[in-house]
Amino acid sequence: MTDEEMQKTIEFILEQQAKFVARMERDEARLTRLEDAFATLVNIARITDERLDTAESRLSTLTEKMATLAEAEAHTDQRLSVLIDVVKRYISNSGNGGRQS
Repeated sequence: MTDEEMQKTIEFILEQQAKFVARMERDEARLTRLEDAFATLVNIARITDERLDTAESRLSTLTEKMATLAEAEAHTDQRLSVLIDVVKRYISNSGNGGRQS
């Protein structure tokens, strides 16, 4: 290999190395941005998970309260039916001159 060929080879290698270093610097910046974006996504996922846990807890509490309310409503309906029957009997007895049958 002549001195000129050797010089061209060295220049080629140095040029390729410079390109490689430049590409590595761009890739490092890109990797840093991706890491930051990933950390942000992990944080968003954690916050979302916490909110879902809270929502599930609140929904469970609401479901329990709705069941309690439904039971109370059924009991109220029964008592109201009894009261209606009493009032109907009172009204029908009042129409018979106050006599009970």
